[in-house]
Amino acid sequence: MEFRSRFEGVRFGKDASATQEAAEMIAGATGWLVDAGLSSSLLEAERVLLASEPHSWERDVLSALGDAMIPESIAALFAGINLVTAIPPYDQRADAEPLLRLLPFLSDSPFVTRAGMHPREEWEAMAAQISTADERTIVAAERVAGLWWWRAVSESLVLAGKLPRAELDAVLRDGEARSRAAGIPFMRGDFVAFGQPYAKLRPILHKAVSTLAEARVRAFRWMLGGGAWDEVEMGT
Repeated sequence: MEFRSRFEGVRFGKDASATQEAAEMIAGATGWLVDAGLSSSLLEAERVLLASEPHSWERDVLSALGDAMIPESIAALFAGINLVTAIPPYDQRADAEPLLRLLPFLSDSPFVTRAGMHPREEWEAMAAQISTADERTIVAAERVAGLWWWRAVSESLVLAGKLPRAELDAVLRDGEARSRAAGIPFMRGDFVAFGQPYAKLRPILHKAVSTLAEARVRAFRWMLGGGAWDEVEMGT
């Protein structure tokens, strides 16, 4: 979904040559998914989108996918299968490019070891070489992600007038030691993001941390609980 979305918007630039090349990339990646036998793992909405013709996604679809911060979930999932050693801090976005380059639908993936490999063989080569991180490591990562998600939600409640600032400040004070022990940076009694206390963030930065934390916590909870991706419990 992330790989295709970057090519779906090319047609809006009205460069016919670039649009044709993008269509070929879209068809190639989508065909790989089917040939690898992985299409059954898609959500219904994903299946419908990926079955559509190249260059058929509208701007609102591309905007929704961008807002979902899919690379953040990818980074968390890859950390859970030891494909990456760490994810960025919670005020820094994951770089999608090196993450996508690991996947075997691209010829320079480390799991594509020779020319002419069938997509299913490429996928099986990847599956055979990865290993799941220790559950305690995933639990610890989920706890950090959950704390950042809680902080984002709590700030939204304050801004909406549904939670008194003084009440939130008291909760932060009571939980500061535990949060610090989990690796959360603190400044003047609050989480630190973008070099300042969370409560001081401009709305656009608050939204950035909120959507980033939501994407990561969903991924970690899915790894721990299984089930459908869109049914993961997202309570704080």
